Amino acid sequence: MVAADSFPVAEPTFRFQPFNQLDSTSQNIAIEKLGYTQQTWNNHGLNPIERRRWTSLTSNDRDAASQLGFTQPTWDCFINHYEQYTWDELDAAGAQTHYRNLGWTEDHWLMLDTAPTPETETLWWDMLNDNQKSAANGICYFKDNWNKIDMNPNHSFFPHPMPEFRYIPWSELSNATRTLASSAMNYTEDYWNNLGSSVVEQNTFFNLDADARDAAMELGFYTHTWDCFMNHYLSYYWDSFQDDLKVAIETLGWTEEMWSDNSSEYPPSEAKAWIDLTPEEKAAASRLCYFREIWDDEAVTEWFDYTTGRQTAIKDDTHLPSGIDLSIFAETGYAGRDPGMVGAGAYTVDSGSSFRVMSTSVFAAVVGMCLLFV
Repeated sequence: MVAADSFPVAEPTFRFQPFNQLDSTSQNIAIEKLGYTQQTWNNHGLNPIERRRWTSLTSNDRDAASQLGFTQPTWDCFINHYEQYTWDELDAAGAQTHYRNLGWTEDHWLMLDTAPTPETETLWWDMLNDNQKSAANGICYFKDNWNKIDMNPNHSFFPHPMPEFRYIPWSELSNATRTLASSAMNYTEDYWNNLGSSVVEQNTFFNLDADARDAAMELGFYTHTWDCFMNHYLSYYWDSFQDDLKVAIETLGWTEEMWSDNSSEYPPSEAKAWIDLTPEEKAAASRLCYFREIWDDEAVTEWFDYTTGRQTAIKDDTHLPSGIDLSIFAETGYAGRDPGMVGAGAYTVDSGSSFRVMSTSVFAAVVGMCLLFV
């Protein structure tokens, strides 16, 4: 039996509803007063305001949050997870013990170079033991927000919404978009038109530098769409793969030894054209957000209809194409996504970066305490 989630304060259930299920008044408050977009509401931790504790919000921010239904306890626990508290303040709030049980020490909290990232930061919810889950509950984490569930509506058979805007040739982008992509992300026309050729796409979303990550968000990306469609999880550590992602990687022939940075070996699937992949391998590749044109390294200019202004790779994005056998995921339950369905949690943690805490508010807290960083 798995124990039910138990939180120290009442759960603000409205925060865990997709944006399009909120009433219009709540949507307007979230957008106009708290700086949310549909994208940042549907993905926890993306809106900069969530990196701030209640007392760091402006009076207008607090009024708006209160109108939505937040209180100081629910905001600091479920939204900020006490991340902007000092180590001593965590103790006073009763949260320090929970962080300690998750492997945190004061050195971790202060981001000292000698302190490695706590192991729990590299684990999915189902990889935590019961004591760790209980500790996570104590700072208002549960499976969905720990795994950073993607609540965006998904009109494709891929695990996350297809970023159509990325499949527009450089020449067809607005001047503003080209300027943003080139100045903050170092894209050139050649890099943009040939997916996977840019160094920036070799990083996970949370490993992008701040300017590049902000630019990616302004373009329309978020954690899931970037890591799946741009990085294809190539920068993830082997131990981060679980459930259907592990099935996908192993179906393509990868082993832990091959995945190592020190290995020069590749599975046979890496040398195959899409047409030569088996139905099972195509299913695995699709779970990693590949489709034929991307897998075969075709430039965006080759599969873009300049008349209609749309990509032509996925002609019918409401149904699974033929020749893809998703039965390989029978045990994990992954079966693509029905049109319009809110995506299920499918995010794996890169153990090279700590995205839940250290990459966000703890940094800000350290700045406020001792000005260690610029």
